Amino acid sequence: MITKAKLIRYDGRNLILEPDEPILRELRQKQVENVEIRIVDGRIITPEQRKRIFATIRDISLWSGHEPEYLRQFLTWDFVCQHGGDTFSLSNTDVTTAKDFTNYLINFCLLHNVPTKEPLLDRTEDIGKYLYYCLEHKKCAICNKEAEVHHVDKVGMGRDRKEIVHVGMRAIALCRDHHILAHADEQKLFEQYHIYGIKLDEYLCKYCLGLNCEAD
Repeated sequence: MITKAKLIRYDGRNLILEPDEPILRELRQKQVENVEIRIVDGRIITPEQRKRIFATIRDISLWSGHEPEYLRQFLTWDFVCQHGGDTFSLSNTDVTTAKDFTNYLINFCLLHNVPTKEPLLDRTEDIGKYLYYCLEHKKCAICNKEAEVHHVDKVGMGRDRKEIVHVGMRAIALCRDHHILAHADEQKLFEQYHIYGIKLDEYLCKYCLGLNCEAD
């Protein structure tokens, strides 16, 4: 059973809620001892978020040939199916849902090679997740072209990239041109585009980048 409730009081340890509908019968029948709480963001989607979302849907429309309104409905439905929660409207949803939906659209574009009017770096508001997606799909974090792995934590002279464990090392996905620029002056490039290396995890190393993730 899923129901909404009003927050009455929270003292840092004890939480008092007022459910919108009676739940005593459900609690007794199922002998509920633990519940799951989902925090709902009270802030409303901003005009900037809405602009980024509709611009990305427009790009997907041009790429796929489907009408923007159809895509908006389909993509919001698919997002809800994947992430859970209630259906929402882009006119009044909360800022957290808008941010998560933007992440979903950016990941969709990178996964399916959707050309966009501007680099997706200019549309993200969750830079860490965006940089992760770029590594996952091997797309340049700056221009979204096919990318290589640029190691921010240097492998070092004489060390075999195939032998060392890459998990935990910082890296970023960059195309050949931006990779060359990074080797010439990494700090300047990173400061110009406000990007950085993120730590590689086992999933990225093993399933996306073909890097060693286990010690011998």
